[in-house]
Amino acid sequence: MITSKVADNVYMVDTVALGRPGSVAAYVLKGSKVALVDCGYATSSGTVLEGLRELGITPSEVDYVVPTHVHLDHAGGAGELIRHMPRAKVIAQERGVPHLVDPTRLIQSATSVFGEATIDAYGRPTGIDKERILAVGEELHVDLGGLSFTALHAPGHAPHQISIYVGERKVLIAADAVGAVYPSVPVVMPVTPPPSLDPEQLGRTTDRLAQLDAETLLAPHFGVRTDVRHVLEETKKKTREWIATVRPLRQSGSSLDDVAAALRKQVSEESGVSEKDFPTYADVSIRISAMGILHFLEKNQ
Repeated sequence: MITSKVADNVYMVDTVALGRPGSVAAYVLKGSKVALVDCGYATSSGTVLEGLRELGITPSEVDYVVPTHVHLDHAGGAGELIRHMPRAKVIAQERGVPHLVDPTRLIQSATSVFGEATIDAYGRPTGIDKERILAVGEELHVDLGGLSFTALHAPGHAPHQISIYVGERKVLIAADAVGAVYPSVPVVMPVTPPPSLDPEQLGRTTDRLAQLDAETLLAPHFGVRTDVRHVLEETKKKTREWIATVRPLRQSGSSLDDVAAALRKQVSEESGVSEKDFPTYADVSIRISAMGILHFLEKNQ
């Protein structure tokens, strides 16, 4: 089973990203209409369709596909998935819409960060007809029939990010407005990839989300948390701490490898988990976050 029930009519799908369970989650909201929140990588599309089948949902029954932002682990599979979903509309933040329609610049940017081989493993997103996309500005409410959700602009991690609040269930699908909370490394780790980290906006976003009455937080990386306020506060706090750690290292000329090593050591000490026991995806996440913080500091000297 790659699916699990979170609450009434709310389900998690493990996209088994790059063959690794427990690293990238998508979520399904099921009223009389069906919404898929996040899509995983393009190479995870088959797994997401399998998850829908486990839940008794055929692709033709999906009404909305909601990539919370256009990064490849969230939106990479959107174009492929909607080929199988003839009635589905895509809901996305307005600043991300051009990249969904024509992902050329997105692919170029991701390739410059990750390299060709990694992008081949992730898969390249395919474009989506603009007529099938509903753009979100600051907020959009969607009635699914017996269940509804509100898409809220949630910048900081990326300017084109939304979080999803399911008020009837008090469930917050936070996207990367929260740090990674992998069960195997039980501390909150900032998710701060290049090129768009804005810690001040991120702090405002976490403060806004903390004002909701959410009792359950669904993280993309990874899973279900009931300590909602703690995760939001820790995301804000840890992002500032990681920037404070990286700043002097950058000033002294430390390499990316050195910066990532310092952050790994910090996570190991805080979590009590030996670095050698970190799952690969946690190591990768820390390194990419180090890249993003270095990029932010270079832009804001």
